[in-house]
Amino acid sequence: MRKYPLFSVVSILIVILIGCNNLVTTDDLIGGKWVPKSGYKNGEPSGEPVCPPFDKGLEFKDEETVYVESRNKDFRYSLTEASYGMDINFFNPNGEWDFFEIIIENEDDLALIGSGASETYNCYFEREK
Repeated sequence: MRKYPLFSVVSILIVILIGCNNLVTTDDLIGGKWVPKSGYKNGEPSGEPVCPPFDKGLEFKDEETVYVESRNKDFRYSLTEASYGMDINFFNPNGEWDFFEIIIENEDDLALIGSGASETYNCYFEREK
């Protein structure tokens, strides 16, 4: 009987990769207010937060609605998978659209890194429960 060591190694790698999944879900976001505490550069909190219009905080209400405190209104949002992780898209009722890479550090810390027109934005948020 022949053994298949390559198959075993590949199987182990697949299990490890599945366990390291960085998918963000709405359940990760809902509950409490997210308040910007610093900027986010080179994979860690650093500097001043730069995240208008979210500079006073966010509160995710459900799977598609987020309250934006500085605008005193609800925005729509959606999460999408990207090759590098996850994106979050914010849709302001006035027609503006912002999109960010979203990184969940742990259940009470997340980072938003701007893309496109919001490219210079970066914020590290902590959840207030």
